[in-house]
Amino acid sequence: MAKKSILIIAPADLSRNDGPKVHIINLVREIKNLGTKVKCILYKPQELNYEPIGAGVEVRFIPNPLFGSNFARIIKYLFIIPVIIWEIFLFKPTIVYFEFTPPVFLYILVLKSLKIFPDVFKITIELHDWVPEQRAIQGESAFKVKIIETFLLGSARMADFIKVVAKGIKDRLKANGVNQEKIAVIGNGTDIELFNPMDRREAKKRIGLKSDYNYVGFIGNFAIWQGLDYLIQAIPHVLGVCDNVGFLLIGDGPEMPKIRKEISRFKNDEVILTGKVPYKEASRYINAFDIGVAPFLEKRNSGMVSPLKICDYAACGVPIVSTRIKGLEIVEEEGIGILVPPDDPEVLADAIIRLLKKPEMREEMGKNGRKIAKEQFSWKLIAKKTLELFF
Repeated sequence: MAKKSILIIAPADLSRNDGPKVHIINLVREIKNLGTKVKCILYKPQELNYEPIGAGVEVRFIPNPLFGSNFARIIKYLFIIPVIIWEIFLFKPTIVYFEFTPPVFLYILVLKSLKIFPDVFKITIELHDWVPEQRAIQGESAFKVKIIETFLLGSARMADFIKVVAKGIKDRLKANGVNQEKIAVIGNGTDIELFNPMDRREAKKRIGLKSDYNYVGFIGNFAIWQGLDYLIQAIPHVLGVCDNVGFLLIGDGPEMPKIRKEISRFKNDEVILTGKVPYKEASRYINAFDIGVAPFLEKRNSGMVSPLKICDYAACGVPIVSTRIKGLEIVEEEGIGILVPPDDPEVLADAIIRLLKKPEMREEMGKNGRKIAKEQFSWKLIAKKTLELFF
């Protein structure tokens, strides 16, 4: 049996610039750097050019079950079962680590039911949010949402360890009878080497922005729970008070068509929509922000979040304006930004205006953010805490 070895099964595509890819690639690299043997089962990249995880980490690619007809998707999900079993025989992991999706319930059920394995590995699941609630907001039927919740809770009860990114997820699991002793709260992190402060004027110049403007920026998935509607509603209030201000929206997602329509009333230099940018270039864009915003909705987010963007903003020394919801208290407690009541564009605008008018406050918050990122948000620290859960 390999000592301290982890087989990680995750719904990540290494050719995409999204949260699942960023999370898994950084976590795996740091786990490997800490001396633990790692192998991954990941979705086959949809594009030929993709970012490899790095030397010393084996990766087995499987067909992405999110594409194709319903029948094809079912076949792909079922195909993953023998792949996992085969890789367990070959790799002999100490830990089998699942990033949770609803089919994980079936995978764990099969592993727990099979008698061919001696008791040599433990099963872990990681939860990044409360998936049933997310699906409900996306419009899934009540029946499907209930099935997903049943699968989530079933997976949690069968798992030997549970890693969650926010205390609210742990509380929800406890309320549903899951043993709290096996649950660890370990938030997301950031690459403090990639995301580090640079001269703002130079960053703006390098991406074609006006160096004498102040920019309020957002980067991430354009999903309904990100609260971009409220940010766009806040823009006229800010522009009516402050001169030489622009808004920079970076990313893509299901809300993109709606966002494009809503910003069409603004001038081109007032609101700039970039689309997705490569992960390796994200630091340069964030460094062009004078303020980083994360206007999460209260629904679905409260107590359930550990946003990558908050960590990245802080690492780049960018002051933050976000929502006062459970899980984001650190923004005010550590003096790295301002929290405002959720779902209120006017108070969001007031906080942005306040920071725009106080460059010395922005500078202090930025310095605090970089310090906190180095002390609490590094992926090396997140990987170390993760390993301590098992070993």
